[in-house]
Amino acid sequence: MKWDSSFAIGIEEIDNQHRKIFEHLLALENSVEKRDPWHILHFFLTELAGYMKFHLAVEDALLEIIRYPDRANHRDSHSRLIEQLARLEDQLKGRATGDNLVGFFEDWFIRHVLASDREYAAYVASEFPALAGKRAA
Repeated sequence: MKWDSSFAIGIEEIDNQHRKIFEHLLALENSVEKRDPWHILHFFLTELAGYMKFHLAVEDALLEIIRYPDRANHRDSHSRLIEQLARLEDQLKGRATGDNLVGFFEDWFIRHVLASDREYAAYVASEFPALAGKRAA
């Protein structure tokens, strides 16, 4: 799965972070395809998970600042994702396949970013138009 401008939600910094998540995901996918040893997969997963945690914290802060009405549910979905990340890291230590990891992240991106992130992006566009409008390429 590669970044496509159709994934952009219209908030430049968030789109840039999503693109960076894709870069980390691509590194993980490449590692899986090469059948790298588990410690290399673990390195790429750790890098991806660390950046995702940073990104989710940024999103949580943004939603709090703009007082997004559904911010509690969005924050809860972030908490569940972080729990899933921890389980995936444990599974990888137990020799789970990298394909499971890649599938998880692709599913997460489609469900979370293309659905719930677009909901708050629409709120930002209507309530804070100065924050929206620029789309990352």
